Amino acid sequence: MQLSSTLTLSDTALVIAPQYCVVAEKGQACETAMHIRWQLPQAMPVCLRENERTLQCWQDQRQGQWQYKAKVQLPAIYSLTHAQTGELVVDTQLELQTMQSSRRRLRSVWSFF
Repeated sequence: MQLSSTLTLSDTALVIAPQYCVVAEKGQACETAMHIRWQLPQAMPVCLRENERTLQCWQDQRQGQWQYKAKVQLPAIYSLTHAQTGELVVDTQLELQTMQSSRRRLRSVWSFF
């Protein structure tokens, strides 16, 4: 599985795979193996967060990666924040999609009966 396109040294990037998670019904939790990779233009202490929860922190790193089993019900926002100030560096979102289809109309809207 390829995680991202090419990154140059000046890029700040946070790449997640997959970017979408499909569930059978709305409100159902999504479980998926997440592969997260990040890169910064300069080394700094950062923490990886999923919504409000801290997953992992690194000291004076310019790049890193993280893998884990995610279980989310809402679209999850993954972010890198500065470990000391809490300032947002970069973020991205895991989108949830449902397989539940819309109900079909049994008769046409323009019916006279």
